[in-house]
Amino acid sequence: MPSISQLKGIIINFTQSEIKNINKYFPEGLIALDLETSGLSPLVDEIIEIAAIKVIGNKIETFETLVKPKNPIPEFTTKIHGITDEMVKDSPSIEDVLPKFLEFCGTHTLVAHNAKFDIGFIVFAMHQLKMELHKAKVYCSCKLSRKYVKGSENHKLSSLCKHFDIPLENHHRALDDTVACLRVFAKTLDEVKSNRQLKEGEILNIQDFRKANIAEAPETIQKLQEHIAKQEVIDIKYKGGSYKGKFRPIKPVALLPMPAGDVLYAHCLLTDIYKSFAIKKIQEIREHIENDSK
Repeated sequence: MPSISQLKGIIINFTQSEIKNINKYFPEGLIALDLETSGLSPLVDEIIEIAAIKVIGNKIETFETLVKPKNPIPEFTTKIHGITDEMVKDSPSIEDVLPKFLEFCGTHTLVAHNAKFDIGFIVFAMHQLKMELHKAKVYCSCKLSRKYVKGSENHKLSSLCKHFDIPLENHHRALDDTVACLRVFAKTLDEVKSNRQLKEGEILNIQDFRKANIAEAPETIQKLQEHIAKQEVIDIKYKGGSYKGKFRPIKPVALLPMPAGDVLYAHCLLTDIYKSFAIKKIQEIREHIENDSK
């Protein structure tokens, strides 16, 4: 009977209801995962910590490691997760870690909070290391919570933990956030009444990336990354959408690999919506000009 588990110093009180929900919808097993990274863009930033929890029936296994990046960890990201260059200097590289991590995961279904960011890093690293993309469904606990969790201040992991009264002592460390993601997802499943409704939390299959053209516009990516690093508003001219061929102001957030190609994830200031822009459809980038739509 599931009760309290201790995973590397973290005490996790998985309730019977949480384990029951996971086993009901994922009888073959479910893996929750979280990464800490040197930035938000898989196309240019690096993984510096990986953690995962595998649940099959009442059996719980964990995977956790720091990862030594090729480049120094930016100070602004260290302020978020607390991981320093000194902490990772003796850690294994992604070349050593990723094969072991993927062996741990197998073909089990994956879940992460804001999963497209975590999976973007994993898939891009797999492409870089020329590893075969296996078949595994990916769910997003954030996306499912937006559909079924009512009353939470917002759908950030910390807010959902507060809503569900789930402890989150070391937010932005991979294992702690993995535990939180898994418990939030399991509690959200209380509101899911069918496999059809569950599908609303599915975002992709790892194998969907097989034909993706990774880093298809390196000059555009480099230019965008400079603006992301500065956290500044820019104007882009985009081939498509309501403002086709006109400049629109955006605040770029991250560069992500997606099955249909690389995208810029950004806050569009005209529509006040966070959306994805295909890199190959960005025709021009310039510094932001107030009240200009030409």
